[in-house]
Amino acid sequence: MKKLLIIIPAIIFMVASCTERIDIELDETYTRLVVFGSITTDTTSHYVVLSTTTSYYYNEAPPPVTGANLEISDDQGNIITLTEVAPGKYATSPLFAAIPGRTYTLRIELAEEVNGHKTYIASSYLSPINQIDSIGLVERPDWGEKGFIEVTCYYQDPLSRNFYMFNIFKNGEMLTDTITNRFVSEDEFYNGNYTNGIGVGYLDQSKEREVIRAGDTVTFQGCSITEDYYNFIITLQAETGFQTPLFSGPPANVKSNISNGAAGFFAAYGVAYSSKVFQP
Repeated sequence: MKKLLIIIPAIIFMVASCTERIDIELDETYTRLVVFGSITTDTTSHYVVLSTTTSYYYNEAPPPVTGANLEISDDQGNIITLTEVAPGKYATSPLFAAIPGRTYTLRIELAEEVNGHKTYIASSYLSPINQIDSIGLVERPDWGEKGFIEVTCYYQDPLSRNFYMFNIFKNGEMLTDTITNRFVSEDEFYNGNYTNGIGVGYLDQSKEREVIRAGDTVTFQGCSITEDYYNFIITLQAETGFQTPLFSGPPANVKSNISNGAAGFFAAYGVAYSSKVFQP
């Protein structure tokens, strides 16, 4: 107890001593291209969004990069051209579907240079995924303020190292629509085994958007992603999530797969679905 009484004032003194104001000069002249895009095995329009980095104090949406020429090719020599459907948003044909086992390369040709470059390239291998047997919706009334609905998955994992990303839909609306809300996992603990009801999503019943009522349809989307994309998401979530400044390390740039110093990621992955109607 005596030692504790000595330590507490020392901590208070240390915290009180860290109040000196420090002015940091931020370089607002350095601009980088930002690329976010993905293609999947779904037959639908796939999108690549181009923008640029902005000042730390910029309080508007990042400036879109318009007038660029984008194409995606595979290692079999097939090439598709993307069309700009909104400022900075480029789309494939709605009839396009990527094929598992192929490597896809995105090539971007800008109308004007960004950070001294007009050409940017990224590649991603498309990993296959098995079909999902089924999902379960398990009520967890003792979790949190108003309970949770746990989405469980029944799936045969292949006998190889795999990385997954999970998305949850409610009545057709994606609830995991920001990358910081997505759940990613490697198969270290169930490699080559049947998952038999592993938790893959958690719906907080204190949040109106996630509330599940009788008759609602919950759809689970499993995505087989590359290790690079898995690491990108994990790092991005760590950098943008809550950290205790006193003990955390300094922030660092999240590693991208886009050439010439661009930020963001271009991903290709296989997808599989399973749905269930909720009956309490």
